[in-house]
Amino acid sequence: MPEKPTVKVLLAKDKEVLSVEVQGAHNIYDPLSGTKLESAFMGSSYYMYPTTDGVKWGQEFPGVYQVLIVPDEPTSTGVTVNGVTYGGVVAFYQVKDRLAAVNWISLEEFTSSLLSSIFLPQEGDQREALASYAVLIRSKAYEKMLAPGNTFWDFQGEACGYKGRSTIRLDEPFVQAMQNSKLVIMRPSEDPEGLTKEAIADMLQTMPFEKALGLAQDGRTARHILQKFYPNTEFQLIELKS
Repeated sequence: MPEKPTVKVLLAKDKEVLSVEVQGAHNIYDPLSGTKLESAFMGSSYYMYPTTDGVKWGQEFPGVYQVLIVPDEPTSTGVTVNGVTYGGVVAFYQVKDRLAAVNWISLEEFTSSLLSSIFLPQEGDQREALASYAVLIRSKAYEKMLAPGNTFWDFQGEACGYKGRSTIRLDEPFVQAMQNSKLVIMRPSEDPEGLTKEAIADMLQTMPFEKALGLAQDGRTARHILQKFYPNTEFQLIELKS
């Protein structure tokens, strides 16, 4: 299962069929009861259908209207839905004659994916600038996760621009920025804004990347960069509950 805290991202809904692939060994559970339905020692690739008697993915699961696909090696493999690969695990729900897919992913990987979609590699030391945006995105996501809302998902993937593992940067400055800022958030506000493409655009308008990068190249840390654009900001670490 993904590292905590875990984000739930809606990937698809109201679909008649979904293309679902897993590379490598995996297990299938009923997320409602926690019952293991099937174990596979090799990868699987099938179309998933809703039927009158439950979900069908390569085989039928009579009386089961929701399945959770869990790769044995979640850090190196993933679940591919309609051609896009996602880390963590993916839950599929049948609602009447339609399907929905929800990615359960760690907050850190979710933040990495969104941050990678916004900023492409470029010359110069980006670490502290990237770390400042990682803190900002993580903070907004965490606030929304804590707010009352839909119990099945926290975010709609399309609305926030989430593209799974297909965009995650692996260059050293990016990886270091994520490691150095891991689980750091700005103190939560009383009115969470959520995390949409529009909210991210507002963030970039408030804290333009070129200015943040310039401060970083002048030796300012991510903390100082954020406090420049968000005065009186306080920081904290997310406390992980066992």
